[in-house]
Amino acid sequence: MLAAFLFSGVINVLALATPLFTLQVFETVVPSGSVETLILLALMAATAGLALMLIEIVRDRIMLRASTWLDHTLGQHLLENGLKAGTSADDMQAEIRSLAVLRGFLTGPMLVALFDAPWMPIYLTALVLLHPILGLVGCLSALLLVMAGVLLSLLTNHLAEETQAAAERSERWWRTVAGRSHVASALGLAPGATEQWEIFNRSHVAGSYSAGKRTSLIKAASRAVRLLTQIAIYGVGAYLVIRSELSPGALVASAILLARGLAPLEASVMAYRSAGAALRAYRRLKAHAADARTISVRSSEAQPEGRVCLTGVTYYHPTRRAPSLAEISLTLEPGACLAVVGPNGAGKSTLAAIIAGAAVPQIGSADLDGVAISRWQRGSSQPPIGYLPDDAPLIEGTVHDNIARFTDATLISVVRAAMQVGVHETLQSLPQGYDTEIGPLGNGLSLRERRAVALARAAFGSPRLIVLDEPELGLDGGGVRALVNTLSALKKTGVGLVIATQDQRLLALADRTVLLKDGRLQAFGAASDVARRLDRGRPHVAAVAQ
Repeated sequence: MLAAFLFSGVINVLALATPLFTLQVFETVVPSGSVETLILLALMAATAGLALMLIEIVRDRIMLRASTWLDHTLGQHLLENGLKAGTSADDMQAEIRSLAVLRGFLTGPMLVALFDAPWMPIYLTALVLLHPILGLVGCLSALLLVMAGVLLSLLTNHLAEETQAAAERSERWWRTVAGRSHVASALGLAPGATEQWEIFNRSHVAGSYSAGKRTSLIKAASRAVRLLTQIAIYGVGAYLVIRSELSPGALVASAILLARGLAPLEASVMAYRSAGAALRAYRRLKAHAADARTISVRSSEAQPEGRVCLTGVTYYHPTRRAPSLAEISLTLEPGACLAVVGPNGAGKSTLAAIIAGAAVPQIGSADLDGVAISRWQRGSSQPPIGYLPDDAPLIEGTVHDNIARFTDATLISVVRAAMQVGVHETLQSLPQGYDTEIGPLGNGLSLRERRAVALARAAFGSPRLIVLDEPELGLDGGGVRALVNTLSALKKTGVGLVIATQDQRLLALADRTVLLKDGRLQAFGAASDVARRLDRGRPHVAAVAQ
């Protein structure tokens, strides 16, 4: 950007060729009648114009490359860092929007106007050299335009921030409803959802309308200032010509100088709004955290044993004041199978997410071999813990891509993971097998097929521990029996299992059991001991056996 700004200075110096040519034509060529002088002056002015064109191309290429580099490098950083740090979806969307605003500003005409405006003293100096009074007219005009820009900034900055926040909320609501349009329509949400979006969008529209009115007022005033300035420069110049204090050639040259000097200032008045948005985007991106600190463990260098230890874990969901989990402490030895049971809303899914590293406790620690689970899972190597959440999110791509986590993995390794968890036949029977395309949010696959892909993904990379949240969802009786056999075989190979479920057939695999109620640990120990305790406290039996 500094180089582009310096090139703008050269461009503005070369732009003086036009008024200088005009001045010399009236002052030298016309009185002398020398055609040779006219040709020489024309060649010099044309050379300056050609140089100006080439340098302007270079300046624009610099800004274009800067924008492309910023989008490529910073865009990748924001996504990767956000995923590693567990940044919320709304914050990541806001950061990407900030990047788009800054990128658009770098390649737009507004930045060129802002780069040209600081070189205006060159033209004012030339006006002063022609005549001090002409310089005074130019300085007053420039001052009025600068004041118009400052006034526009004061009138619209705060309003622009509020409008942007309202626009983001409206867009977020639209994206949420439209992303599940077929479900929303079937649930009869269309009228109510549309009305609610209109309420959110109304503040955005009102803010945009107010800002537009203020901007239009300042814009009209700036054009009026420039028009009146042109009238003033010709009027004052004609008066000076009459008094023989200025030549006709200098009058024409001064009009060209003033027009060229004030043009970027007038454009800058309108650029203040875009510059303000770009500045807010820059500050947001500048405040973004540095690279997320993650450990890098390659399987060939260090393979975790798989010992999980939770100490005083307390977790709060962002929208709730009561903890979803409170003071949970437990230890899971390598290769053991842990069942997480309890009534609905007890915190089973939250505990599974913490053990899988998908959630980070606000209080306490969740470690794998003495290192925070979240750091293991968000490192650059294959995560040592596989995870099957209850919603089984999939990303647009092929079945192979989703299982391999969009890495450059061989088909054999993907098939081996699918066979290990018994879903190879299901995936192979898809229209294009492992090359079957998956739409956004898993569209195009049934619930059973989506969970088969997610289960194979959990087993990909030979994890030491696999966390399963309600793995029986979407399966009939035969499917659950096949899943039990598969998990039993996995257990015999030394892979640890954590199963959050209420299905008695899956509970039979457990070595140890955790009983939760209202986010608190009610019992933890050998599966047989917890089962006997449940028999003595019948209120929990129905909840577990359901």
